[in-house]
Amino acid sequence: MKQTTWGLVMATGKAEQISSEIETAFLYLNDRPVLAYSLAAFMQCPDIAGIVVVVSRERAESVLGMVQLYGFSKVKKIVVGGAKRAASMAAGLEHVDEAVEWVCVHDASRPMVKPDLISETVKCAHRHGSGVASVEIPDAVVSAKKGVFEARLDKEGRLWTAISPQTWPRAALVKAYPKAAKNRKNHDDDLDAMLAEKIVPRLVPTLALSLRIRSAADLQPALALMK
Repeated sequence: MKQTTWGLVMATGKAEQISSEIETAFLYLNDRPVLAYSLAAFMQCPDIAGIVVVVSRERAESVLGMVQLYGFSKVKKIVVGGAKRAASMAAGLEHVDEAVEWVCVHDASRPMVKPDLISETVKCAHRHGSGVASVEIPDAVVSAKKGVFEARLDKEGRLWTAISPQTWPRAALVKAYPKAAKNRKNHDDDLDAMLAEKIVPRLVPTLALSLRIRSAADLQPALALMK
């Protein structure tokens, strides 16, 4: 039985906003906006049947133009997000078809995502209930307070950074991010939200570069890595 997966590309929120006027997703990298790279990867991924894009109200029209210009035919809906990520997630999930079983969530501020990594998280979710792209931290990891060492955190085992894309059951995401604001918790991130729903994160190790663009200064390193 085929399990349907849609992509939910998040292009709004503090992590995607450099200032009140500049959003990471709409900075230009080479000849196209940062957001276009993520949408292209989801377009090229055979495991993704549809895409919902969440943006600010001011950017909705420009994203529609981007979708038309680059032929991103899998984009089903461009949704206006809220002031906080939880509200944006709830808004986006509301437009994911109820027949869809899995949602692959991705932050547009990570433009170097590749279709094969998206597929790996989707296939992992189909087998194990979730799929979270993760990068192992090879160096010693410590905690400190005001620059003073407190403890070594990697003493008991290997540590990983959970990045996006992340594929989760749609039903669990909808439960974690309900439509009614009064019933919604402001989770720190989707990993936190899914843990609260008793979903066990299954890591998908990757060596792929996943630079997150947080400022205009990150554009040059991204360009260098793409070359």
